[in-house]
Amino acid sequence: MKSKYRFRRILSGVMAAVTILSTVISPLTVYASEEPKAAEPPAYESVKDQLDENEVVKATDLELEVGQDFDVSTDFTNLEIKDESKVKVTFQKAENDAGENFSTSHADTYHAVYYVEPVNQNQPVYQIGRNLIVKEPVTAAQSEPQTEQAVTEEDTGSDDEEAASQEETETVPVETEIVEPETAESETEEPEETEPEFQDGLSESEFDAALEESETENTTDEESGLTLSDVLEQAGEQDIDLMAMEDGETVSFTAVNTSTRATQDVDVTRGAAYYYADYGLGSYVTYKYTVKFGNVSATAYCVQPSKAGPGDGVYKITKLGDSKALAKVCYYGTKASGENGFFSEKHPDFSAGKQFIIVHLAASYANNSSDAFSGTNATGQALAMELYNYCMSQPEIPEVDMSFSNANVTAYISGNSQRTEEITFKASELQTITMKLPSGVKLHNVTTGKTSSAGASVEICGGTKFYLSAPLTQAVDVKGEWSVTMKGSIIKDYSAYKITTGSETQDLALVFGEGVTDEKYVDFKVSWVKQATLEIVKKDRKSNKAIAGAVYGVYSDKDGKNLITKMPATDANGASSVTITKTQDTVYLKEISVPNGYLLDTKAYDVKLVIGDTVKQTVTDAEQMASLTVYKLGEVLTGAKVTDDGVSFVYTEQKQKGAVYNVYAAEEIVSADGTIIYKKDALVKAGLTTGDDGSATLDKLYLGKYVVKEMQAPQNLVCTGESQEITLSYAGSNVEKVMGSVTFKNDRQKASVSVYKQDKETRKYLPGGTYGLYAGNDIKAADGTIVVKKDTLIEKAVTGTDGKAVYQADLPIANSYYMKELGAPAGYVRNGEDVYSFTFQYTTDKEATVSFNHTFQNERINAKIKLVKEDSETGKTAQGDATLEGAVYGLYAREDIVHPDGQTGVIYPAGTQIATLTTDAEGNAEIADLYLGKYYVKELTPPVGYLADPEEHDLECNDEGDLVQTVERTATSLEDVIKQPFQVIKAANNGKTDADLLKGVGFSAYLESSLKKNKDGSYDFASATPVVLTADGQTEMFTDERGYACSIPLAYGTYIVRETTTPHNFKPVDDFKVVISENNPDQPQVWRVLLDEEFEAKLKIVKKDDETKKSVLVPNTEFKVYDLDNKKYVEQVTTYPSTTVHKSYFTDENGYLILPQNLACGNYRIEEVTAPDGYTHSANTVEIKVDSDTAYQEDPVSGDLIIEVEFENHPAKGRLTIHKEGEVVKGFDKDFTYEEASLAGAVFEVYAAEDIYTADHQKDENGNRYLEYAKDTLVATVTTDETGSAVVENLPLGKYRVEEKKTPEGYTWNAKGEEVTFTYAGQDTPVVDEEVTFTNERQKVSITVEKQDAETGSTVAGATFGLYNKNEIKSGDKIIVKADTLLQEITSDEKGQAHFTLDLPLGTYYVKEISAPDGFVSSDEVLEFDATYQGQDIPTIKLKSVKKNQPTTIEVTKSDLTTGVELNGASLSVLDKDGNVIDSWTSVKDEPHVIKYLTVGKTYTLRESLAPLGYLKTTDVEFTVQDTAKVQKVEMKDDVPKALLIVNKKGEFLDKITLLDNVKGVVEHLFEYITGSLSDVTFEIYAAEDIKAADGASPDYYAKDELVATVTTDANGVAEVSDLPVGKYYVKEAGTAYGYVLDEEPRYVDLSYRDQDTPVVVYDEDWQNNRQKVKVNVLKKEKDTDRVLKGGIFGLYTRNDILSASGKVLMEADTLIELKTTDADGKIYLEVEFDAPLFGIWSPAKKHAPFVCIEPWYGRSDREDFDHILENREWGNELEPGDIFEKDYKILVK
Repeated sequence: MKSKYRFRRILSGVMAAVTILSTVISPLTVYASEEPKAAEPPAYESVKDQLDENEVVKATDLELEVGQDFDVSTDFTNLEIKDESKVKVTFQKAENDAGENFSTSHADTYHAVYYVEPVNQNQPVYQIGRNLIVKEPVTAAQSEPQTEQAVTEEDTGSDDEEAASQEETETVPVETEIVEPETAESETEEPEETEPEFQDGLSESEFDAALEESETENTTDEESGLTLSDVLEQAGEQDIDLMAMEDGETVSFTAVNTSTRATQDVDVTRGAAYYYADYGLGSYVTYKYTVKFGNVSATAYCVQPSKAGPGDGVYKITKLGDSKALAKVCYYGTKASGENGFFSEKHPDFSAGKQFIIVHLAASYANNSSDAFSGTNATGQALAMELYNYCMSQPEIPEVDMSFSNANVTAYISGNSQRTEEITFKASELQTITMKLPSGVKLHNVTTGKTSSAGASVEICGGTKFYLSAPLTQAVDVKGEWSVTMKGSIIKDYSAYKITTGSETQDLALVFGEGVTDEKYVDFKVSWVKQATLEIVKKDRKSNKAIAGAVYGVYSDKDGKNLITKMPATDANGASSVTITKTQDTVYLKEISVPNGYLLDTKAYDVKLVIGDTVKQTVTDAEQMASLTVYKLGEVLTGAKVTDDGVSFVYTEQKQKGAVYNVYAAEEIVSADGTIIYKKDALVKAGLTTGDDGSATLDKLYLGKYVVKEMQAPQNLVCTGESQEITLSYAGSNVEKVMGSVTFKNDRQKASVSVYKQDKETRKYLPGGTYGLYAGNDIKAADGTIVVKKDTLIEKAVTGTDGKAVYQADLPIANSYYMKELGAPAGYVRNGEDVYSFTFQYTTDKEATVSFNHTFQNERINAKIKLVKEDSETGKTAQGDATLEGAVYGLYAREDIVHPDGQTGVIYPAGTQIATLTTDAEGNAEIADLYLGKYYVKELTPPVGYLADPEEHDLECNDEGDLVQTVERTATSLEDVIKQPFQVIKAANNGKTDADLLKGVGFSAYLESSLKKNKDGSYDFASATPVVLTADGQTEMFTDERGYACSIPLAYGTYIVRETTTPHNFKPVDDFKVVISENNPDQPQVWRVLLDEEFEAKLKIVKKDDETKKSVLVPNTEFKVYDLDNKKYVEQVTTYPSTTVHKSYFTDENGYLILPQNLACGNYRIEEVTAPDGYTHSANTVEIKVDSDTAYQEDPVSGDLIIEVEFENHPAKGRLTIHKEGEVVKGFDKDFTYEEASLAGAVFEVYAAEDIYTADHQKDENGNRYLEYAKDTLVATVTTDETGSAVVENLPLGKYRVEEKKTPEGYTWNAKGEEVTFTYAGQDTPVVDEEVTFTNERQKVSITVEKQDAETGSTVAGATFGLYNKNEIKSGDKIIVKADTLLQEITSDEKGQAHFTLDLPLGTYYVKEISAPDGFVSSDEVLEFDATYQGQDIPTIKLKSVKKNQPTTIEVTKSDLTTGVELNGASLSVLDKDGNVIDSWTSVKDEPHVIKYLTVGKTYTLRESLAPLGYLKTTDVEFTVQDTAKVQKVEMKDDVPKALLIVNKKGEFLDKITLLDNVKGVVEHLFEYITGSLSDVTFEIYAAEDIKAADGASPDYYAKDELVATVTTDANGVAEVSDLPVGKYYVKEAGTAYGYVLDEEPRYVDLSYRDQDTPVVVYDEDWQNNRQKVKVNVLKKEKDTDRVLKGGIFGLYTRNDILSASGKVLMEADTLIELKTTDADGKIYLEVEFDAPLFGIWSPAKKHAPFVCIEPWYGRSDREDFDHILENREWGNELEPGDIFEKDYKILVK
């Protein structure tokens, strides 16, 4: 048998010794292991004699409750401080035995230490201590004295409570003892202070003695075979640390004997022989065998007759599991089954030996032994088979093992009492136990239908099903738990076994238990319902005011899935209470419904229940607040229709930012608790401003009516101060916030544009001016699109008679415009310069229209008259010294001159002189700003040298269009010049007396005013032009044979006349003047006589540059002159400053030389000996002839004639060679490599690095040398050839700077110039060579891709891009990179930049996205980059492109699983694989929630935390984000809960009849009924309200009062309807079972939606029908009279057998039921005792019922006209949910 033990701190024997030793040793061990501590103050006891009385502080132990607030460091309660001014007390520490610091969070004892420091420093500091005992709060039940019965049950079933009680009452360690399960009660006594006592009342010394005695005790349990060491070892194996247990702690575990009967060694002994022949049963012999082990002994039978019997020995025994036949024979064939077995019934006369042989044969047969009947005869075989068949007909062998289907049950409330579940006693049918019920407890035998009385002793047999019931107050009245150990009626463990003895001997069979006492026990425990009361006070969370009408549910779990009960609605004080069964320590309060104006409190309040006590909990509701959103709409420009005639603008309403509103209370705003928040018209919110989305939201508003008033309009709109009302009403308890909105629409601010036309001078307004209105900038729509380009004509307008024009165009704001004139009025010039520009900007929101106007002033078209004075012969050129300047003319009006404005009138009458004109040097005169009209011009005074013009010149000035501002007219006046000729006579001055007249001498005349003078004062005739002197137009006139010449008439002026042609080898005469001042064209002036001399000349040699052709102003060029005629070099002599013979002649600083003496006429050769500095020597010579025919000059000073000879030299030059080098691509290996090479195509510019002068040293008029090239002047531009070289030749000597102008393609400009200097190397070095080398950098390539969000434009990190070359990349002709090669991969950084780092050659590249960043869709777009040469000025081609990726877009919808309708109010969230919340929101119907930026390829979870009202929270939906820019839709469907209606129909059934009394004249039986299930009761279920679909859109399931279902109870009395839509129903009983009264009252059933976690709302209740009852009335009368007779005795008898519900006959037919005697009225009457407002006596109307019902009424039956409205029912009784209405009444038959 297995035994169960509870191990507690109550131990005995060796265990007690172990406990004491551990208690003693442990502290010593701890002490030994502690480190030395700092010196502490001494204890009070050691210094108390040194202290003054007022320095003594005493400490007393202090008891605290768990959870109590207690500051251990400052709270000195129970410290006795006599004078606080004398000592200072300091808390030091408070620790429990485990060294843990003080806490009131749990029960424990802490030792607190305090240091006391006297103020007098001469006194010692000391320490005191006390215990701080933290205890669980003591309940009423714990504090009441226990009855003897309670103590007994405590011992048997409530070890924990006992230990806790001990822990609370004992202040010193209490050692404990082991108590067996059946031990008598123990009592707890307070310990005495003198010597602590232990649990059994022993003193410490007595306990020590008992401990010593225990060392010799037997520690082996004889029943189980367990030793104490076994138990301790098994405790350790089960991880139970007995040494670590706290005082009062109890640990239960089961200790098991590990040995088993199944395979263990046993002793077998053979006994006496039984011979078949002795009993007439055959010839064999068999033996009786005895099997023993331990204290077990049993008889065994051989089962193989043909084999020899086994001898004594030790054999293996095996329990018979499969061989049931053999087991039955061993059991029923022996006395194991009882004394009245087979032989007692069939063969009582058989002897024991014969019985043994027959059993032996039957066992052999049952063993399937082939030799079972060997050695026996037919009689033996027949008897054996008879026994065998008998055993086979018997039940299975009863086993002693027994148990309960649940041996530890918990009761639950059923109606007005509590009961357990149905329990089955699992045992053989023959096994019985007796259960002694505790007070108040009944046993209901479900198998038999019987119910015991409370506290009875009840016997039950194996297989019985039963349950226990007790009053609801059982736990308080008696005890919370009841346990019992019961002994079975079968006390022997009958099991069949087989012993295997060996192959040569017989096996044996036996039944253990025969003669063996092996008692069996079974344990049973009941935990009774423990009722506790919860009371809540509901308050407004903000104001703390009480809230009525809130309903809370009590749940067993924190999530609120398992409802225990629903509390009544809170009353006016916010209070509600309910009494429930304590099935767990903590329950949870959750709000089910709230009053209007409040939000459902979703918090779960954990409440610890206290049996028999009321736990109070304050709960709060938050008021439902509202959110008011104001939307602002206004027109914005969205388009324009543009035509040649103008523009029509298109506007569309859109939401606007920046509107400002004030919100006012439209009525008193009252909170849900009745507090006035705002008075009517009070300002609620000022300055509410719309944001970017055109809305402004005001949160945390109390419900009510508000006024929203616009205070300021958004930019560009006009504020009219509009107000709107809105009411924010309660929206239900699950709506977190009431959402309300109003929309305001505002007009745009408009522009009024007008133009005025005005005469600029008179300011008179002019009609007919045409003006155009134009766009001053690109006009963009709200989306940024250009709808009207800059300078587009918007509208034309024409001024009216008032000079005004107004434009009608509806101009967009925030743009600039301009007006200009397109056409002027007649007579006026178009004002093209005056363009009126204006910007239509927003002003203020109070200004509806902004006005723009401009006055255009036009100038009248004016006239300009030009007078051109011309020579009648030469036109514009004046002759001689005459001039066209100074002529005076008068301007006259030929007609009236009128003003064009139509208002001023005549300006000049006809014939009036208007102005005077005087000609200028060109002969021109003009007058401007004339009015249009007809004029004439007349000369008043002629100019110098001319005669007056007598003609009047007419001019008409008329309009030529508005673009012609000035009408020009020209009058030409021709005049004759004053003229006269002159004459000369020419003769030779050769010394003759009578001079020779010379023929052929030529003369030319120069107008003196036209001649320039040289520095020496002489005239510069070379640059002058002579006048015409002859009639044939010649400028030279010649003398005739008489030496005479006469000119044609010359124009007015002074002339210089020169002899220009002289006879050979004669000298000309000096120049002379001729003055013409009179107009005598036909009469010449008086003649003039002129004389000439013979010719000789000096030689002048001028050194000139052969390039500049100018003199080389470098001295000391050496020349020789060779006389060709005389064949010798010319030598000349000078005498100053000394006589010198000159053979060579040198140039001076002026670059020339003049021979000192004249040369006679002849032929000469000039030779150069030395070149000037900077020039190369010339080998050329110059030959010259000295003759008057040779050009010569006359020295103006000396009068010498000089023949000039020019000798040219070539200057030395420089030659510059420029070399160009740069890198070219060589190869590619992860990056590109390059090498240096010569470069063709580079263009260089050569600049003068200094002023480079001409080699001839010539200077300008300012004395500065002439420049070949000024400093920084471009000298040459050259390009390098294929060798990389370029040459610049013929450079003047000097310093130069070489700069690169154009690089070769692919290279960048080298900004650094190189200087080079060419220096003269002598007259024999014509070319100086210099070289420079330039190196260029390659043009580099930088490629960057910026990753952007395609929707927001923001940059994005994490995108990986690949760079590819579009074409082959070559090095020369070698391909080094094939086309479309992936060159590099780069990932965008946190700024979205992906910058490729390769040193790329020029070319064409493209970039592809390899992987998109998280949250974005990949893109196939290819970005091409043209990295071809971009010009030399760009060192690096920086190519950048934006790659935009669309973010992933997930659209989540929430819908009804069945209808598909989208749902409001679901709290949803999306989580990643790690459970991180990505997004959370509340679903809105028809507004799918959009989530962007989820990572492609990742799987996310859509989770619902709060389902919409009326729906169940659904399971998670997993979805994987696809790589697509399309919207990916995820739908989560919610199902609605269903309702399950279960009615358990009960009725009363007759159970038994008891005779109550049988005295003279009175016979009375008590009919007792039990409640059972009632079948065949039909119900109709109706909708008690409109049962609506949860989605709010689908049709209603059922209309109010519509029949929903009809159902009938089954054999178990259950009527069940499932899959009902949730809602409220009522049930009518349509038909009931036979013998029962129809329950006509409708039952209302609330199957409304509970919460999101309740898939099935269940109503499961017991309803009971009344039995139909019979009443028998007897009236005793005298025969033939109406006199009633007293004392008549009547008996009521049964006609038939009266049966119980199970069919058992309880009262046979013709049995007297009652015997009654008539009273004085001849009647048998009743007496009724009751406490009720009404007493009813009734009988069914019109049914002739044979009875009248008498009963107390607590409500009255309805009248016939009752309207079935419950509130209108009379005498009603109202019950809060959970209330119980109970009344008792008694009826006695008198």
